[in-house]
Amino acid sequence: MLTPFPEGEAVQDRRKRLYNYMHPKSRIVVECGFGRLKNRFRVLLGKLEQKSADRVCKVIIGCAVLHNLLLLVKDGVQIEGVDPLLRGAPAPVAEDPHEREQAICHEQGIAKRDAIADILMGVYL
Repeated sequence: MLTPFPEGEAVQDRRKRLYNYMHPKSRIVVECGFGRLKNRFRVLLGKLEQKSADRVCKVIIGCAVLHNLLLLVKDGVQIEGVDPLLRGAPAPVAEDPHEREQAICHEQGIAKRDAIADILMGVYL
């Protein structure tokens, strides 16, 4: 898990300040992704009773792989917060607070993707 730089270090370093500024924005996107996995695989809602951290990682990765495969084969199961781009529909205009949060997560995900693309273009040009 990535954590922000200590404030004392970030004040003196522009790169660290920028990282600290961006950190919570990406964390929200990651939390939305885990929320989607938990909606599909209820085993992830509680404490995973596994003998080792390696085994816990394998369970989570397995759920993520199955989730992606099910999306590819269009399994038809509606899970809350499904990315509208995966359905080929425009992002919804949400009125419900939960739907609004999902729409915000979606927009932040797109913004984050665009920012990373801009950075990569700057690095590799």
